[in-house]
Amino acid sequence: MTFLQWIDNLWYHNKAAIIIGAFAFVMIVVGLTQFISKKAPDVFIYYVGHGKLSDVASDKFKDDMQLYFADDYNGDGNVVVDYKEDAFTMVQSEQGERYVYDPSAQMTETQRFNLELGMGDCVVYIMEPAFFSANTDYVASLEEVLGYVPKNAIFGKGIPVSSLKAYKNTSLNRYPSDYIICIARKKTNFTDEYYNGNVTFFKNLVEYKVNADS
Repeated sequence: MTFLQWIDNLWYHNKAAIIIGAFAFVMIVVGLTQFISKKAPDVFIYYVGHGKLSDVASDKFKDDMQLYFADDYNGDGNVVVDYKEDAFTMVQSEQGERYVYDPSAQMTETQRFNLELGMGDCVVYIMEPAFFSANTDYVASLEEVLGYVPKNAIFGKGIPVSSLKAYKNTSLNRYPSDYIICIARKKTNFTDEYYNGNVTFFKNLVEYKVNADS
């Protein structure tokens, strides 16, 4: 049997296995390439609320945050704002207050949310008001982060996004006006450099005044 005949015989008897193996190999190579080329974030934002941004809107949000407020805090030569979100189905109670509808039916989201608050890498949070009110123990005080408490602060720990000048001029206005922006308390998995960079970003966002009257 010649080599070409052997190849032909191998292909004939193992076609499915060869195709599956080749596909798996390509996926592994693509995954490794993406992992190796992924840049470490300077800022990590977590959104939790009702509904998600579209891919286009979330990309525009990240672009705005990188352009106006972020910097190369980790010194790798890149300015990178990372972003992730979890969406819950929200309904109104008879009293008109919003709350999470049947969290047991959204167990995956609930588990991700709790894991993120306790051990996740995100530092800056944009939260639906009910989520914020129920989880202030995980949030840093604005006095510690900013050195003062803005007049529109909620519980001394968060700020409605619509009260910020940046809400007028950037895609921060993609979020409902009563949603709260805040910053996580420092966790054991945060390095000083990483956390302080996110704090600087948060200050830049809160204190943004460029073109505020335009």
